[in-house]
Amino acid sequence: MARVKLFNKGDVILTNPEKGFWGIAIVLSEREKTTESAPMCHIAITPLIFQKEVEFSELNFNSLIPLVFERNYTFEMQKRKREPFTKIETCIGVYTRYNKMNFKIIGNINPGTIYNGPLPFNPSFGLETKYPLYGDTKQSLGREAFITWHRKNDLSHS
Repeated sequence: MARVKLFNKGDVILTNPEKGFWGIAIVLSEREKTTESAPMCHIAITPLIFQKEVEFSELNFNSLIPLVFERNYTFEMQKRKREPFTKIETCIGVYTRYNKMNFKIIGNINPGTIYNGPLPFNPSFGLETKYPLYGDTKQSLGREAFITWHRKNDLSHS
């Protein structure tokens, strides 16, 4: 069995969140395995979406920023519908460093040029900055960027 490669700080990941669409994610940090957890990293989803596989040289480096995503929520409680609401979130999450989906790494950059804020690994209550713990990356990594692109391009009318 082949050993799973680890994501490293600064890796530029080519995502494929939807058939025929590719995006870019950046590994902002890395932490080695501890007695309490697997090796971990922060990954930022960028707003970049392409309709072809891209190479590192094709990227607009000014667009390599964490995506600010509008997540829509609708709840139904005991047959009563609540008003939908939205939440704005920065698409940075804590993942294991295991590249189990075998995402293509197309380059490596200084992640401090992408994001230079705090990157805590523990989402403890009371921290001003916290990021969700996602575990291993999934094939859907970058889905928020595709949804944002889809909303802007309103493909339902084509």
